[in-house]
Order: sequence, then structure tokens, then C-alpha cells
Amino acid sequence: MTQVVNATPQREEWQGGGEDARAAATRANKWIGQSVTRLEDPPLVRGRARFAADISFPHQLHMRVVRANHAHGKIVAIDTAAARALPGVIAVWTAADIADVPPIDFREGPIPALEPYRQPVLATEKVRYVGEPVAAVFADDPYVAEDAADLVSIDIEELPVLRQGYGDVDAVLGSAPMVVEVELAIGRHSGVPLEARGAIGRYDAARGILELHGAAKVPHRNRDLLARMLKLPPSSIHVHEAHVGGGFGIRGELYPEDVLVCVAAVRLRRPVKWIEDRREHLIAARSTTKGESSPSTIVISTIRAPMCAPMPRASCI
Repeated sequence: MTQVVNATPQREEWQGGGEDARAAATRANKWIGQSVTRLEDPPLVRGRARFAADISFPHQLHMRVVRANHAHGKIVAIDTAAARALPGVIAVWTAADIADVPPIDFREGPIPALEPYRQPVLATEKVRYVGEPVAAVFADDPYVAEDAADLVSIDIEELPVLRQGYGDVDAVLGSAPMVVEVELAIGRHSGVPLEARGAIGRYDAARGILELHGAAKVPHRNRDLLARMLKLPPSSIHVHEAHVGGGFGIRGELYPEDVLVCVAAVRLRRPVKWIEDRREHLIAARSTTKGESSPSTIVISTIRAPMCAPMPRASCI
């Protein structure tokens, strides 16, 4: 006869006294396993929440961003004369106006091998995606800022799409036993939270404190990155987290607009507010990918390994 032995210890042995002891411990604990009253709900359900668009300061300026309309191109010229001449416009910046501000480092810190590919605050020499910031307009009124942004003229010489390959791609294609060409359709997606992005910068010269208000799920990381970029001690930068109208992947970055409102607040000595509209979000937020169809070439080759048969290997170009 086969005897079945239960190798699982009894609950009393590995939980220190069994169900009664666990229940007693739970009852004695004030928080673990208990229903806790939510502290953040009252302003939200009463219509008293404070999102980025609700934050304003006296004498603030409004920023609008002029964006690239090509995915890859060389910047030939930027004409800001008409925008600067519009009444109510305080400043119009291109990359030349903030040449001392470095590109934005990667989320996890500097990566020396990838430094040439960091995101500039304003595009320099070339643009690399549709929606990349090329110029920034600052005005007393948000509608004036919007009109002035439309007056900025950008001459971009379109460049071909980059193809990344490793080694002699043409030789591989020519010698491969089989080449399969397919067209892959990639659907468009974006976070599309109810509340788009927004940033408000304010500089208190008397205390030497730079404030950044808005929705960001990594405020401490953004503070430290701003401190490195602007050469300021972290203790002099205060990042204030507002209520957040959804995230879905778009709020885990430091964006060019965040840096721009901070730099402008310091240099123009006035608070600076930027609120993203829905069109901007769809072309410029990090989680945005444009739906498209693109051809791909799959090369089928074989490799031989000791003690085994040839194995197929596919690579996509």
C-alpha cells in the first residue's frame, strides 16, 4: 500500500499560532488589512481639485511652443520677426537663445554612449520627429501667444528616413538563401489622459527658489535633473505635484516644456505658464506613436553549431 504523506506544514506551525493568532494580530493592527479612509477624495468629489490649468500667479506669462512638422529634417532658417513684433509678446526663443542649457538626460541618468541622441530643449540644426519643439513664444495673454506662434516661420529641408543596419546590409541581402518582404501596419496609440500636460514655473529671487508646478509622477527625479541642467543646488528647486487627471505613461519624464518654463521664469523674472492642448498631446507626448505602414525585409539564413543540425535564423532590416 502506498502511503501519502502531507509534506505541507500545518498553518499553526508556520504562521505562529494559526488562524486565531492571525485574526488577533489583524484586529490589533491599525492599518494593515483595515479599510482606511481616503484623504485625497474630498476636493475631487466636491469640484475643488487643483489641476495644472487651475494654477495661476500674478503677472504670469503664457508660453506656446512652435513645433516641427517634419519627422526628419535640417533646420535651414527660423524667422521670428513677425512674432516678436506682435503687441503683447515679451520674447521668442530659439535654440540660440538658450545655448547654455544642455539637452535632457535619460530617465535613469547619463549614458555616455547615447549622449549625442539626447533630447534638446529646442531643436538645434535638425528636427527628429513631428512635434519636436523648435521655438517658444512668451506673451502676456495665451491667445496672443498662440497667434504669435503661428507667425513663426520655419524653413526645414526634409531629410530621408534613417535606416539602421549592422554590418554590410547589402551583402547580407545578396547572399541570403531567402529574403521575405512584408508590410507591417502599426496602429497609432497615445496615453490620452483626460488632463493633458502642463507646467508652471515661478522664480522667487529673494529666496533663490525656483518652483515647478504641474503633474509629474517623478518629482524628485525631475528636481535633480533640473538642478544638473541649470547648475543649481537641488535644495533651491521645489517641484509641486498637483492633482492629476490621469497618466497612462506620459508623466514619467522631464519634457522640454518643463525646462523652458523654468528657464524663462528665471530669465524673464515672471511666472510662466504652459498648458498643452489636445493636438499637441497627440503629436508630442512621450507615449504617442503615429500609426503607419512600413515595409520590412526579413532575411532567412542558417547558422551551424557544434553537435547539432543547422538552425534557421531570421533578422529584420
